[in-house]
Amino acid sequence: MKEISSFVQAASSLLGKIPQRVDAWLRSWRLLDRSRLVRKMTDMAIMGIEVAPIPACLGDGKRAILVSNYPSVSQTLRAVMKAGCRLPGEKLRVKAIARKEVAAGANALLKALGVDRHIFPVLKDQSGKYTLEPEILKKVLAHLDGQGGVLWLSITGNTRGNGLLERDLRTGAALFSLKKKIPIVPMGLVTKDKEGKPKIVKVRFGEPINLPEVGKLSEFEMGDLLVDISRLIMCQIAALLPPGQRGDFEDVEEKLIEVKERLNLL
Repeated sequence: MKEISSFVQAASSLLGKIPQRVDAWLRSWRLLDRSRLVRKMTDMAIMGIEVAPIPACLGDGKRAILVSNYPSVSQTLRAVMKAGCRLPGEKLRVKAIARKEVAAGANALLKALGVDRHIFPVLKDQSGKYTLEPEILKKVLAHLDGQGGVLWLSITGNTRGNGLLERDLRTGAALFSLKKKIPIVPMGLVTKDKEGKPKIVKVRFGEPINLPEVGKLSEFEMGDLLVDISRLIMCQIAALLPPGQRGDFEDVEEKLIEVKERLNLL
């Protein structure tokens, strides 16, 4: 393992000098895609982020929708990839839904680590709406049907602040959870300002949210339900973050009571 550590440190230190050579070098790891070794190496290459112990709800063979705040694009991807490397099991289990440009615009290290393999690309139109193409949607659903499949989504579409913007919430996680009867696991990405930019330093996990089965609802009723569930997820994520990093959810206790009342969870 000392040899692996030395390899990772050497690769990281050379990124600024010979990115193309390092990119090709690290991409050779992809030949080991299904082994635990490559996940260990990727984990070690993504430094500076502490990951809390993996909860039982993300154990080997457990399916889940993993949902987090969204401090920045590259920082969030690094955190998701690092957390994904810690999940038990032989295969890489976490895949993310993210814009196509995310993989194309990733830095040298993320590209070298195969960030494109971790992403289901989504389209974003001028209004800010996200859309999955039919073929990609099929792949997402197949991933969730697979043993131990974990899908990551952000709860908002913008990275302003620490990514907890009440008017910018996304309902995709709630929809997938209801359709596939898979629990939602909140994930809090704790940041620290470095040179005026938020850097993720810690990943925390919350208790799983198991949604009850719902009967036939009108389009209007389903829309309201998805928004309320998404606000519940936001509250649970905010509770994992320290005060000052909760965005629009600094008063998380009050908001949590309100949304639980709407969902009849009290």
